[in-house]
Amino acid sequence: MFNQILCIMMMISLHYCRTKEEWKNRTIYQLLTDRYASTKSNSTSCNLGNYCGGNFKGIEKNLDYIKNLGFDAIWISPIVQNYDGAYHGYAAKNIYQINEHFGTAQDLKDLVNACHQKDIWVMIDIVANHMGNQDLDFSRNYPFNSSSHFHDLCEISDTDFATHNLVNIERCRLFMLADLNQDNSYVANELINWIKWVVSEFNIDGIRIDTAMMVKGEFWKKFTEATGIYSIGEVFDGDMGFLKQFIGPMDGLLNYPLFFTLRDVFLHWGDMYRIESFYYNQLQTYGKNNIPYMAQFNDNHDNARFLSDEVNGVSASALKILQFKAFTAFTLTSIGVPIMYYGSEQLFTGGGDPKNREIMWNSFNENSDTYKFIKKINQARKAVNAGAQEQVQRYADNDFYAFTRGQLFAAFTSKYDRDVIRKITYHPYADGTKLCNVLFTGDCVLVQNGSFQVYLRNGEVKIFLPENIVVEME
Repeated sequence: MFNQILCIMMMISLHYCRTKEEWKNRTIYQLLTDRYASTKSNSTSCNLGNYCGGNFKGIEKNLDYIKNLGFDAIWISPIVQNYDGAYHGYAAKNIYQINEHFGTAQDLKDLVNACHQKDIWVMIDIVANHMGNQDLDFSRNYPFNSSSHFHDLCEISDTDFATHNLVNIERCRLFMLADLNQDNSYVANELINWIKWVVSEFNIDGIRIDTAMMVKGEFWKKFTEATGIYSIGEVFDGDMGFLKQFIGPMDGLLNYPLFFTLRDVFLHWGDMYRIESFYYNQLQTYGKNNIPYMAQFNDNHDNARFLSDEVNGVSASALKILQFKAFTAFTLTSIGVPIMYYGSEQLFTGGGDPKNREIMWNSFNENSDTYKFIKKINQARKAVNAGAQEQVQRYADNDFYAFTRGQLFAAFTSKYDRDVIRKITYHPYADGTKLCNVLFTGDCVLVQNGSFQVYLRNGEVKIFLPENIVVEME
């Protein structure tokens, strides 16, 4: 009820709330503002540890590239003024000023308006755990310029993360960044007032919350309710039992348990039954009603890219690209809000931070094979409103996994050296329905006597839709 009232109030002020229910139908293109597109630089390389020149105007001028790829939401970097060199946005200096390297407040408003005109929603990255200084000179921060606004000095250790020691995780410093004390009423109220201002002032549609495990859930609940829009929290951990406590204070979380499972299965020829097991455990842990708002992803700025040498010592060979396509296709079609990291469609291969934060602006190739592969999957997802449909497992064994989202049928294998053929008898299609693979023209099967056959050759992915829908798409 509170969120509904807040949304009504914001609509009166010309802001239209984007609820978690609406976000289920969106697909998100994650980009780093400093790395996606620039109106200031044409350089083919830069020092990835500092600013490279990407800005709001650059994003605005290249929105059609994202739109044509089939994405209808973007996730951009934190927007606030940062300490020197913090191109990524996670070292805030003044939360009421826009990062001058990215542009002006009007530039940001223009970007959001341009996105909305193209039916692209905007999610911004939010940092409310810390400020960017690593010393004890708090006077440089705004508005948190007193030692009373911060926790006492201590640093989170690897052991704290490994043992889920929330006492230290919530009060100590990450990378020695000044840790805000949300138990201080001034700090809590100012952060809540600030996020309400950001959402209203810039007409933002969603927020991604950085370092979510490092702040108490009671604060996040007040914080997210104050926005009235969809929120995704970052809890960099693969333990579903640990993550569960953060659902509720936030609408959804980055689905790291699924990310780790899929990455391992597809990269290392894993047992496809692990996916069935994952979904069973997720259902038991989170509950059916929470799963659609989790956010699955294929790569991001905090992990070495799937195609990097650092993943398993193998370069982006034809096999590895095939594996990555399977991983990406699963991410885009499975239940939850899909996120794809910029450059995936151009087969970027960057390793650990900052090598996985490459510049994009010389790589806008809409004719690349992977670009067209992803585009077709996004088109298929939208054609049948798959995001609003339940995910139903249709077949699972060691080598094969398939599910439906309404009329969309997706089939995968982790075996890349053999043909995998399965007869599907559990499905929603009537006899006589002709199903066609959206990824390969002319690859169709007929439903007869209550079944149809799926043939995956050497690790390929197939996304089937009824023929009439495929024709309409074309």
